[in-house]
Amino acid sequence: MIFTIGIITIILGLIGWVGQTLAVFNNELATKLGLSETEEVMDPTMLAFERFSMGIMDFLLMWILPLSGYLMIIGNEWWPVLALVGGAVYLYIPGCFSITRIVLGKRGLKIGTRSALITAYVLAVLWTVDALVMMSLAVKELNLL
Repeated sequence: MIFTIGIITIILGLIGWVGQTLAVFNNELATKLGLSETEEVMDPTMLAFERFSMGIMDFLLMWILPLSGYLMIIGNEWWPVLALVGGAVYLYIPGCFSITRIVLGKRGLKIGTRSALITAYVLAVLWTVDALVMMSLAVKELNLL
């Protein structure tokens, strides 16, 4: 089971990290792949904020949870620490993304295409569940409860 959870964590984490890395450093390719939106379907200020401000922070932080999954698989003693930190990142990012979309969408801003939003919300749920699972395993491993 640990191996399977680790693999799922690596895959889900790399989807997020690679996607954000492309959106920040090669947005043209990210847009062609459907990983980023254009100003035609998204408010320009929101797009700039997400691509550069949030995107850069995502690039800097979203590698931590997938690394913890790998370290868990190989039995490295540091995996629980990275799982707690990375798990917090993967709770914050999807939550912030989802709440921002809901609030700004209700205020009439363009928040992206329906298909992109559905994909993003599904990934947000998967990332949140994965973060909670990894954090729970880390708490158990560290005997914190």
